[in-house]
Amino acid sequence: MSSMRSASFFTAIVLQLLMFGAIASPLADLTNPYGDESKMNIDLVAKINEVDGDTILPVIFQLNSPVEDSDETYLSELGFKLLGNAPLVDGGLVEGSASDIRRLSTWERVEYLELDKPLEFFYLPPEWGGDPTEPGIMMHETTHVVRATDVWDRVIIGPSGDVEREVDLSFSEWDGDGTAIVDLDTGVDAGHPDFDYLEPWTGEKVIYSAKFNGISWSETRNSDTSSGHGTHVGGTIAGNGDASGGRRAGVAKGGQLVALGTGDGASIFAAEQGLEWTYDHSVPGQNPYHVRVVSNSWGYRWRLRSKWSNSPTYRHANL
Repeated sequence: MSSMRSASFFTAIVLQLLMFGAIASPLADLTNPYGDESKMNIDLVAKINEVDGDTILPVIFQLNSPVEDSDETYLSELGFKLLGNAPLVDGGLVEGSASDIRRLSTWERVEYLELDKPLEFFYLPPEWGGDPTEPGIMMHETTHVVRATDVWDRVIIGPSGDVEREVDLSFSEWDGDGTAIVDLDTGVDAGHPDFDYLEPWTGEKVIYSAKFNGISWSETRNSDTSSGHGTHVGGTIAGNGDASGGRRAGVAKGGQLVALGTGDGASIFAAEQGLEWTYDHSVPGQNPYHVRVVSNSWGYRWRLRSKWSNSPTYRHANL
């Protein structure tokens, strides 16, 4: 009887050890089948729980330090295809299976993973006269909605708090002339009368217009061939008002515009690449056109560790 109890006890211990081994072994070699969901955004978590393990997904990755050649090699060994680089956030865009993405999330070099997906556009709210079923209504009295007229009446205040006056003690209106704003959106139809586009870096209003082709930026007169959202936003920012006899000029109606279109299928990574371009063209010594502001007007937010320094002011708005 005693020997039977001993045998049962021994069997129970063996079974427990086997169960512990089954659970612990994937953790030991970083292949936890559940992954580390604390390193993934909610869209990615939902997606990999929805699809089978072999489904290929595009994922933006961010490491805890700059990407090295050895990191790219390791990603390849894990089964990922590198689609693009994002050096300012120590990451890039990869494509891989849902199972491999779970495994990638357990790598100690990974800081964050985000599902790359098309951005969503939001129109003028109904309380401001907007109609989501009729995007054209966005243009209705935009100047008054954004209070551009109030901005035009403001004077320039110096660091001391004094009004900046001319030598005759008067002051003239400052409308943004001499400052370039990057319109990072769906692009701009630079042939519109409000944009005075000529050719790259020579226009009076739109000095550069380009579209992201998935790899690089291609200059084109009309970089907005999808929704027209970027053209509208560009007009709100710095349209000169020619098409409306001055009634619908932009907030900085004298400023210059750089139009970056992220493509008809605008994605999170494409928008990030626009910020990379803006940074590269605005650091000290590489900013001849005085790029000071970028409008990143998407109806979407994403979490990427900010590393901007000595660069323009970055703003997000749901337009």
